[in-house]
Amino acid sequence: MEEKYVKAAQEILDCMGGKDNIASAAHCATRLRLVLKDESLINQDALENIDLVKGNFNNGGQFQIILGTGIVNKVYAEFIKMANITEMTKEELKQQAAKKMNPFQKLLKTLADVFVPILPALVASGLLMGINNILTAQGMFVADKSLVEAFPAIKDFAEMVNLFSNAGFTFLPVLIGFSAAKIFGATPILGAVIGAIMIHPDLMNGYSYGQALLDGTVPYWNVFGLSVAKVGYQGTVLPVIAAAFCLAVIEKKLRKIVPAMLDNIVTPLLSVLIAGALTFLFIGPVMRGVGDAMTNAVMWLFFDLGALGGLIYGVTYPLLVITGMHHSLVTAETQILANIGTLGGSPTFAVVAAANCAQGAAALAVMFQKKNDPKMKSLASASGISSMLGITEPAIFGVNLKLRYPFYGALIGGGIGAAYATLVKVLSVSQGPCGVIGVICIRPDCMLQFMISMAVAIASAFIATMLLGRVFGRKEGEKAAGKIELASSVQTETVTAAAREEMRDQAEKDMAGNMEKVLYAPIQGNVIPRESIPDETFASGVLGDGVGIEPESGEVAAPFDGEISSVTDTRHAIGISGPGGMEVLIHVGVDTVKMNGDGFTLFVSEGEKVKAGQKLMEFDIAKIKAAGYSTTTAVLLTNSDDYKSCNVVKTGAVKQMERIILVDD
Repeated sequence: MEEKYVKAAQEILDCMGGKDNIASAAHCATRLRLVLKDESLINQDALENIDLVKGNFNNGGQFQIILGTGIVNKVYAEFIKMANITEMTKEELKQQAAKKMNPFQKLLKTLADVFVPILPALVASGLLMGINNILTAQGMFVADKSLVEAFPAIKDFAEMVNLFSNAGFTFLPVLIGFSAAKIFGATPILGAVIGAIMIHPDLMNGYSYGQALLDGTVPYWNVFGLSVAKVGYQGTVLPVIAAAFCLAVIEKKLRKIVPAMLDNIVTPLLSVLIAGALTFLFIGPVMRGVGDAMTNAVMWLFFDLGALGGLIYGVTYPLLVITGMHHSLVTAETQILANIGTLGGSPTFAVVAAANCAQGAAALAVMFQKKNDPKMKSLASASGISSMLGITEPAIFGVNLKLRYPFYGALIGGGIGAAYATLVKVLSVSQGPCGVIGVICIRPDCMLQFMISMAVAIASAFIATMLLGRVFGRKEGEKAAGKIELASSVQTETVTAAAREEMRDQAEKDMAGNMEKVLYAPIQGNVIPRESIPDETFASGVLGDGVGIEPESGEVAAPFDGEISSVTDTRHAIGISGPGGMEVLIHVGVDTVKMNGDGFTLFVSEGEKVKAGQKLMEFDIAKIKAAGYSTTTAVLLTNSDDYKSCNVVKTGAVKQMERIILVDD
């Protein structure tokens, strides 16, 4: 083991408070993940000065240290020996970290876990709703007319879009029931059944419940002398989650006492019957009240306090991001959007977008202030742009919090932008990327004011940061970190042997022509900028420059002649060293470490020599998508700081082994 890895492991251990402070440790392709007994013992300043450490952050009870591919596994091997602890998987570490959470933190984590899998459905439905609004908005493109009225031929298409847009919210309890049951350990399909029961068409529609109460026309069942409101739970969130939890408790108890030969019949029957009855008797009415209270609190903040409420929310939101508590806001946001027909839209989206853009503007101000610090300038520019697109962790943790004054400037700018957005009543129709591109989620009549709100937030944060930098700016930061989830693709045929041979011939010609520092596309697909990779750590550039590829083929080929420097145990990431000392990471998908190697097949091992175009790995795109993960693959030159430039020469559609990057000494 090289001395530098031993040295880094010892230094990290010392910065963590010594081996007695380490509860457990694991690693993924790029990060050392630790659960500590006492996080107050962390020596943050010393940690940031360790040569191999590229960044750090705390998330979900884990302290994560970014080291990079080919480094993290070697440092980890030394670290666990020094700390005298056994090797652990990432999932085992997450379970260990969860034990450190207090009940409130566990509740917030549970809410986030329930909603994350269904967010794509809500985003799709919301964006379709936005398209429908554009088609039907009066005077947006044609004076005093909507597009549908101006062009009657698209009327049926608009109706189809409207139907598609409503589906996700109409059947929201079914989606939540399935996801929540899975999280709580019940049979997911039974959770979906409970959700379906709660919106059955034989029930009074939940949206009519308020007026029916006033009119005294609420229908009731008489069940063994009990009056049970025959009302549905459309547009609700918490009642379904609570019902799924109840289902899980009942099902687990029944599994223990029902004989095995009757289990598949009796357990589902009694679980649904008992959980359904309890839902309408107790759980639903109580949790409907709690959910309404949460929604009313948010609406009071924005519609009663007005600009002041927006300012409070805009300043508070980044503070919640630091603690991870911002995930809890998705519950109220989802319930507001589920009632969009009566509320008209959600006021929170624009406020969050203003706060995010302000963080980006503050980071960009740092870029101008740190002209003589290439590392910080590069990090500030990349994280500033990603923050404008809604990915804030690199800017917050890598730049603004490290220097402190940019974070204060961002709070000022975000608060002002949020106050303006609330003052002019900017409303969204869906969830989506909370940045400048979030304009697609805004009601058509609010789009202009949304963009003005973002401009106000950006300008205010930039100016505030520049002024504060002159007075208070002292400390510099060098690293960034984080995680999200986005796109996926479809499986196509792998490259034929003849085509691969042709690619190798082209590579050899390039290398013979003195173009030895060429990085060829290891995967066929669509090349996107590094900043657009849906993982904050990769997007920020902290692990090196490069690109993302949205794959059309599940085959990974060697991007040049070289040697396999690292292979993860979960088979989803490969490190390869090549000509001129290039070190490249090929990381398939986002969060695919959680698949524990399922769907991935390796054809090489660590230390093996490979030729350009040689097959390194195959992965199952359909299986990755079915597991709920993005297939976007990061292709990064992890030692790009050693070179003058890393020039992307090809974007968009690319064939395997086309040139995508040229490296300049």
